[in-house]
Amino acid sequence: MYPKVAIIGRMNVGKSTLFNKLTEDDRAITSSWAGTTRDVNTSMVLWRGMEFELQDTGGLDVEDDEQLEDRVIAAALRAAEEADLVMFVIDGKTGVLPSDERIAKQLKKVGTRVILVMNKVDKALGVEFDGSVYKFGLGEPFLVSSKNGRGTGELLDAIFDIVKVDNVPHEDSDRIRVAIVGRPNVGKSSLLNSILGEDRVIVADKEHTTRDTNDIPYSYNGRDYMLIDTAGIRKRKNVSSGWDDKRLGMIERKSVGHSIHAMDRADVVVLVLEAQKKLSLQDKKIADLAMRHGKSLVVVMNKWDLIEEKDSNTITEFTKYLDANLPSLRRAPMVFTSAAEGLRVRELLNVVAQVAENYERELTDEELLSVFAVADRMYHPKQTSMRKYKKRNAGLKSLTQVKSRPPHFLFRAKYPKDVPQAIIDVIERELREQYDFGGVKIIIEVA
Repeated sequence: MYPKVAIIGRMNVGKSTLFNKLTEDDRAITSSWAGTTRDVNTSMVLWRGMEFELQDTGGLDVEDDEQLEDRVIAAALRAAEEADLVMFVIDGKTGVLPSDERIAKQLKKVGTRVILVMNKVDKALGVEFDGSVYKFGLGEPFLVSSKNGRGTGELLDAIFDIVKVDNVPHEDSDRIRVAIVGRPNVGKSSLLNSILGEDRVIVADKEHTTRDTNDIPYSYNGRDYMLIDTAGIRKRKNVSSGWDDKRLGMIERKSVGHSIHAMDRADVVVLVLEAQKKLSLQDKKIADLAMRHGKSLVVVMNKWDLIEEKDSNTITEFTKYLDANLPSLRRAPMVFTSAAEGLRVRELLNVVAQVAENYERELTDEELLSVFAVADRMYHPKQTSMRKYKKRNAGLKSLTQVKSRPPHFLFRAKYPKDVPQAIIDVIERELREQYDFGGVKIIIEVA
């Protein structure tokens, strides 16, 4: 277990900007719109040989619809309770506000050790603040600028001294990275909460509840995962449109960009669809996007509980419908789930683990001999006495695997341009029949 450090404070004090500066990443979305951050965003920080988990949280004075407001506050307070250290961030430009005093009282009830961080102190000289910061009883504030990095080294040194533990830097590469993607409101965050068995990420009825991508470590059946919750992806022409304030449109545009980047970071993409609705053009575009990224893929039909009058043939009928309308995904395993009822969520993890194994599968030259033999046996270039129609023998030579993630094979021939597509199709078919490559894109390069 790694030490946890939570960033807590009111809206617009620069918590997410500080998070990005300390993690050296732009994972958290920042804007001048108060309440941009909702979920608890997590990332690892390495400092002086020690790793700790840094958590960005929503503002404790958030003002949104009642459902979201309560959940943002509850998530932030839960992060503070579970943390080994809380960084209470205030705004150095505005000074202490009544909302800061209310938050300080809330943090005292939590019982976690707290240090005071005064952000937005962008200049090294002439820093002035009244004695109100001392009423919190937290000692001298750390003066930082998340904008230019001033004071962040001293802050990290203090964190190191407080939560110092002997740990070995973890290898994220050992974790199966799973990006959960789909249109808005298909139940991605609900599915993640169901897997975790807790309300880890915020769920609400309104669209675009999730903004940041959230990386959440999770272990199941001896396998380590990094589950990535993502924002819903709308049609490109609709992204950033239809908002009363252009800043909200900017937030959505960044959210969608982070969701697409999450697919690029993932080993397995879980595409979530709604069982009670017909496939949309956007569903197909997201599926094609995942395939273009060369990622392994699992299709989830969520909200299975909303399908009435199910029988033993219902899943078969849905599978045929998906095959007909998303032919590019015929190789992807499908899991029919209900996040609301916890139906088949464990089965989903087992499927993800198998697909990840397929994604990393490496075959020796000896194992590929039987695949090559079938292709060689079935290759019959057209022979005719008329030179005009005679096909040159491509001279098939060998089949080797050159890389995995995704599996990439090199099919050698004397005349590569004369190898017909039908033979390449035979090789892919035999690879899938002889070995398990379910859910995985196979690349066959002819040279």
